[in-house]
Amino acid sequence: MVSENKMAKICFITGTLDVGGTEKQLLLLCRYINHQRFHVVIISLRGGRMKEEFQKENISVWVVGKRFRFDVIALFRLIIILLREKPDILQTFMFTSNTWGRVAGILLGVKIIIASERSIDSWKKKHHFFIDRMLGFFTDKIVCNSISVQNRYKENLGSVGRKIIVIRNGIELNKFNSYAERKMKRKEKIVFTASRLSPEKGIQFLIEAAKIILKKDKSVKFLIAGEGYFEPNLVEMVKEYGIKDNVIFLGYRSDILQLISESDIVVLPSLWEGMPNIILEAMAMKKPVIATDAGGSSEIVKDGQTGLLVRPGSAEELAEKIILLFSDEMLAKKIAENGYELVSRDFDISLMVSAYETLYQHLLQRRK
Repeated sequence: MVSENKMAKICFITGTLDVGGTEKQLLLLCRYINHQRFHVVIISLRGGRMKEEFQKENISVWVVGKRFRFDVIALFRLIIILLREKPDILQTFMFTSNTWGRVAGILLGVKIIIASERSIDSWKKKHHFFIDRMLGFFTDKIVCNSISVQNRYKENLGSVGRKIIVIRNGIELNKFNSYAERKMKRKEKIVFTASRLSPEKGIQFLIEAAKIILKKDKSVKFLIAGEGYFEPNLVEMVKEYGIKDNVIFLGYRSDILQLISESDIVVLPSLWEGMPNIILEAMAMKKPVIATDAGGSSEIVKDGQTGLLVRPGSAEELAEKIILLFSDEMLAKKIAENGYELVSRDFDISLMVSAYETLYQHLLQRRK
């Protein structure tokens, strides 16, 4: 039981500390949450680049060191960490940590358990949803970051679906003001994307679109930031198409906002998504965006209004829309301005943090 004056401890459990949308949103939550009311601790099943980012915020970070899929020793390590931390609230993120974290929390009798679903997870099979359903009976709330994710899980979780709520992503709007006013003067046209380099992120279709575009306009450069196991396949595609001078892999970059600011168009060609940060960030910098009609992307990209939508997996449509934006400056400016208005109104970080704090306080009060 937590009194009105006692600080509540929250243990956030995540799968990795690699650079990704979920990890970035968790960092923002840790940064802006009311530290007079909540003490937060990060527990990651595996390490990653962002460990230092959390530590810079004076957040305690544990790395469990999970080595393989069924690592029972890692579960014991996780239990030991939770025994030491004694959280009032346990919140987990995405399937692996949702599973291992909730199992550990249930075994230890943690009073409040929250799971978080961040993508429509088209890869999930019936047995994955069975696990989600069973653990859902011992879960107080399931937080989704978009209506699309909520609908996906309500369809598959049965009666547990009543526990689902939506808290959308947030961004630090104050950090984008200077970027939004920048005007870059150069001969090249820049198309930018950033993501984990894996098949579901659809970079292969952007490369195919680049091949189509470069037959007509050699002045376009395609910049791809990110790392992942699929990178060798993508690099081979670029070599095979003979477009390596125009399609550039940047690897891991810590200056994503700078790269967005220097781009003309930001593209997200994913096959599925939750609530993509890069689209919100591009809109906050008044950049025109093109995204696939997949998951949460279509909740923020209204075709012809706040961006342009294409069918997932369609390189031809993607090429067509990129060419359209380069040829129609009025359209590009209109959707950039509309996107900026949208994120300014609905996606400030304060809205996300306030929603989480209200949830935590409600669950703590209910447990009294």
